[in-house]
Amino acid sequence: MGRWLGLVALSFAALRLAARPGSRAQWLVLAGAAGAGVALLLGPAAGLLGALDRAWIVLVSVAFAAGVAARPAGARFWPLALRACLYTAAGVAILGPLTVGPSVWQEAHWEATRVASGAMRRVIEVAPGLYPAFEPTVRLLAAGWPVWLVLETLVALALAWRATRALARTPLAAPA
Repeated sequence: MGRWLGLVALSFAALRLAARPGSRAQWLVLAGAAGAGVALLLGPAAGLLGALDRAWIVLVSVAFAAGVAARPAGARFWPLALRACLYTAAGVAILGPLTVGPSVWQEAHWEATRVASGAMRRVIEVAPGLYPAFEPTVRLLAAGWPVWLVLETLVALALAWRATRALARTPLAAPA
């Protein structure tokens, strides 16, 4: 939950910065959102996936705000958000092996499998009849964590976009 709220808060702060706040109140809103986002991300890291999530959050927030600031006239939310996810995926794909090593994706997959297995074990404790679905579900969850991350990111960026548009005197771009 903290990761997701951090993504919304940092994206909102980055968008507020891209909107060039003019008043003291706007700067206070920006500082509050940035502070909340950073505080949520500074908690203890939960392994390699936690580190990748944090890198993703920072990079996608910056990429989205930069895309909004440099947008062509009439740009809409979806192209900006999808482009930010694409640029961030490329950045993480390059930075991951450089910082962790060439086995980063095998380690991330193993950790995702371990996390999914633990979650499914808790489900099986409550509903033992679901045991036949254990292995396929773990495989699906472990292989699909990047997709889930992108979906969470798009929702968070949409919330930050809407909040920024609601507070801005001039719109960031044309309505979606």
